[in-house]
Amino acid sequence: MAKVLDIDLDFFSWPAIRGPVEGRPPDDEYVCATTEQVRDFLENQCGLSPHNKLPGHFCERHDGAFDAWKQWLSNSIIEAGFEVRHIDAHSDVSYGDASWAYILTEHLALPLEHRGTPERGVDRLNEGSYLTFAIANRWISRLTYVSPVCPWNEYDQRRTERFDGRPGDLNIFLFKNQDFESGFIELLHLTKEDKGKLMHGAAPVSPISVEPSVPIEMIPANEFSSTGYTHMILAHSEEYCPETADTLIPVIHDYFYEGA
Repeated sequence: MAKVLDIDLDFFSWPAIRGPVEGRPPDDEYVCATTEQVRDFLENQCGLSPHNKLPGHFCERHDGAFDAWKQWLSNSIIEAGFEVRHIDAHSDVSYGDASWAYILTEHLALPLEHRGTPERGVDRLNEGSYLTFAIANRWISRLTYVSPVCPWNEYDQRRTERFDGRPGDLNIFLFKNQDFESGFIELLHLTKEDKGKLMHGAAPVSPISVEPSVPIEMIPANEFSSTGYTHMILAHSEEYCPETADTLIPVIHDYFYEGA
């Protein structure tokens, strides 16, 4: 089974930006990780080595990961049912737009074999929803969301600190029983009427069908440790990180090569 390390560059910038800005965020308002911190994270928390590079892909926007995975699946490089460790300042599971409503009412109405070319846009597949679409396609068997915890100039001193609470950009409508504590994403195919009930906490809905549950785990960056990756994604997502962060792209690129 493939195990994908899925990194967004904005993971290494603090604080997280919760909405797009005009142009690049200003350097003097954000703290980026140093080269040494990035290498330490990749080598000691992810088990990577520049001497044993992974096959992977660099994309300017994070929804490019969806296209890479689709290509890898088409070329039999990986098989559906792969694991994803999502290293990002954002969950990318349909928080903050209406893509989740489209997925639950329209996208899941499609036969599985016709879900690979979803519509794109603000309320469709985009860089903040591509993971939900990949789950709807039954590509992902397990998802881990690793989020940054503090300014990077404090990270080394706060490595042993406990950061309680879950990330604030999770969509409860995608969780089993609409419960974050369930530990599963479970997509319900709903009528538009039942989607409205779900939004307003009305009587229990009666889904047309229920997608296979996908375990999801949320881990603070300083508590994360995982090895055994087979593939790697790096997304630039430049509107969510300052230009200073761009110097980290070649550092991360030392650990993977294009051409999976």
